[in-house]
Amino acid sequence: MSFDVLVGVSLVYVLVLFLVAFVAERRAARGRLRFLHSPWVYTLSLSIYCTAWTFYGAVGYAARSGLEFLTIYLGPTLVFVGWWWVLRKLVRIGRTQRVTSIADLISNRYGKSNLLGVIVTLMSVASATPYIALQLQSVTLSFGVFAAQTPGSWALPDQSATALWIAAGLALFTILFGTRNLDANERHHGVVTAIALEAIVKLLALLAVGIWVVWGVAGGISDILARIDASEIAEWSLKPGRFAGLTFVSAAAVLTLPRMFQVLVVENTDERHLGTASWAFPAYLLLMSLFVVPIAVVGLGHPGAGSNPDLFVLTLPLAEGRGSLALLAFLGGFSSATSMVIVAAIALSTMVSNHIVTPLWLAIYRDEPAERGDVRGLVLMSRRLSIGLVLAMGYGYYKLSGGAGALAEIGLIAFVGAAQVLPALLGGIYWRGATHLGAAIGLLTGFAIWLYALFLPSVGESGLISAQLMAEGPLGLSWLRPQALFGIAGLDPLLHALLWSLLFNTLAFLVFSILSFPGPVERLQGV
Repeated sequence: MSFDVLVGVSLVYVLVLFLVAFVAERRAARGRLRFLHSPWVYTLSLSIYCTAWTFYGAVGYAARSGLEFLTIYLGPTLVFVGWWWVLRKLVRIGRTQRVTSIADLISNRYGKSNLLGVIVTLMSVASATPYIALQLQSVTLSFGVFAAQTPGSWALPDQSATALWIAAGLALFTILFGTRNLDANERHHGVVTAIALEAIVKLLALLAVGIWVVWGVAGGISDILARIDASEIAEWSLKPGRFAGLTFVSAAAVLTLPRMFQVLVVENTDERHLGTASWAFPAYLLLMSLFVVPIAVVGLGHPGAGSNPDLFVLTLPLAEGRGSLALLAFLGGFSSATSMVIVAAIALSTMVSNHIVTPLWLAIYRDEPAERGDVRGLVLMSRRLSIGLVLAMGYGYYKLSGGAGALAEIGLIAFVGAAQVLPALLGGIYWRGATHLGAAIGLLTGFAIWLYALFLPSVGESGLISAQLMAEGPLGLSWLRPQALFGIAGLDPLLHALLWSLLFNTLAFLVFSILSFPGPVERLQGV
């Protein structure tokens, strides 16, 4: 498969997405919303949970850690099967309160505290940064695989330059279709329809590669089962603590990731759609995971598949001379990455403009003439600039980390960061005694521990945390080492950060909520 052809097909695919988004926007403007409000479009839009991590990284995860990759799918499946407990309440609150983001929901619940909105916004941007870097890394690596196959073709710039061009292109698409105008409900029909199309593409691509691997490379199901039994994956042993922890954090991510909240709550037009999504989305996840182990096993035993298991979905077809299949796989991975970045950027830019830029503007010009009160232009411009900033931060993390690390590892770092919103979110919708003081201190405590114990150490040899501090702790206090807090060493770094961050987050939330008293608006919103 020529790299020239890959670039050409990619551009055509992006143009098709532009066209689909444009047509959907036009239909919405004319009030022709029947198809756009379909439960199937809504369910497919939820597939932004399946990013490049689940398309590429799940195979690499299975090759490295056996069946532990199932936690990625098990967590959201449990949430959707029990949708009537949390999801239904969230959607109802979102519709009645006209919630525009997860920061908006937290802010409204706790006495319309904009300080909480700012805290959740900054936390969400920080936790999304490694996830966006993951998408840039996956697309860059996949371009590099094809470029290596055709060295005489167009010269591919270095990986950093490629990632920069990808980030710029995604920012442009998001600005064009995510900030065309202001909608009181913050719904983006064009983007959601394009995401639904990408959901179909990535599912078909992964199924096509999986079917080919089982019946094209291997000799069918019996042969695959024999290969699995003889592989390293068969020797995988369950670690109950880690398995439960990762299942929990993936379940929390469905509720707290800004992009998931956007499609799950903000873009929902009918609560009954949850009934369809409660079984259709788990079925989608099942199909996405169906061939992960077979691809991993065949890739590990194939001499031409390369040394990076994250790329087996691409390198296996290329090694067997299946250029068209490899191209389809590339489009699937490209869809997985771009859909996540687009929706995440929209959600985060909405939070930044609503809770940081606009309040600052109104505070600065509160004594100016009345015409200053029309801030529509300001909101649109701030969202566009915020989208550029979010993509730039993702690119910056990619550069600082050197584009290294397994995709699953980077994704889990983002999941733990997003999970810090969970105590304030669940406490806010189920506990009338929860207060804005408890929520604020809990959020800041959990975020600080996540930042210190997991995020900064993950950036690599960039100098953000020195090797001496990692080994000896600040001021020589060994019990404050980032990955051995309170003297507990030897614990998995991810579970270590998850344990301490959520423990102190929840404790601070409970203690300071009990010690303080909810104001009138908080009592009213806490019903």
